[in-house]
Amino acid sequence: MERVKIEALPRIKESKGSKKKLREKGYVPAVIYGRKADAVSVFLSGQSLRKVLAASAGSNVILDLQIKGGNGSSVETVMIKDLHRHPVQKDLLLHVDFLRISLDEKLEVSVPLNFIGEPEGIKDGGVFQIQLREIAVKCLPSDIPNFIDVPVEEMKVGDVLTVASLNLPEGVELVEEADMIIASVITSQVEEVPAEAEDAGEAAEQPEKEGEE
Repeated sequence: MERVKIEALPRIKESKGSKKKLREKGYVPAVIYGRKADAVSVFLSGQSLRKVLAASAGSNVILDLQIKGGNGSSVETVMIKDLHRHPVQKDLLLHVDFLRISLDEKLEVSVPLNFIGEPEGIKDGGVFQIQLREIAVKCLPSDIPNFIDVPVEEMKVGDVLTVASLNLPEGVELVEEADMIIASVITSQVEEVPAEAEDAGEAAEQPEKEGEE
């Protein structure tokens, strides 16, 4: 996985006014924590972070945060742990939680599934259902895939695809149970009513005429 450098500014007891000015300039407050070290509060460019997220198609991206301050600069290698967006303006980032990582230690992360093709069973009236859109895996940060391809063209009505059938990249281990269902092709729930049953139902609904026994 590609590593991206982003500049950050330290947050050192800033006033409400200075916070507001930085936000108006497009900076986003963030905190860095983990690996038994003290938490560090920073500001970083929201525009730069949005570009990174758009290019990586997700939050599983390795970032080298270059923190520049009065005492020189430092670098924190992190991944996004939590991303807070505005409830209405989804493109507006409100706060970011970064997790320190080691490039030599495996991580547990969620990776999106990329379903390829249309199941054959759809042509026979089946319905394609997706139970999982991402799965948990464990690997080194540099081995984290952007997504995992899931070919479904050969699935027929009644077929079930499980986690065990996934073709994982080298160095990537499954965390989910192997028998967990990813997707299936089921029969349509709409069933035709036999003509005899329809006739019987219509006859039962006909009111009796007066005088008839």
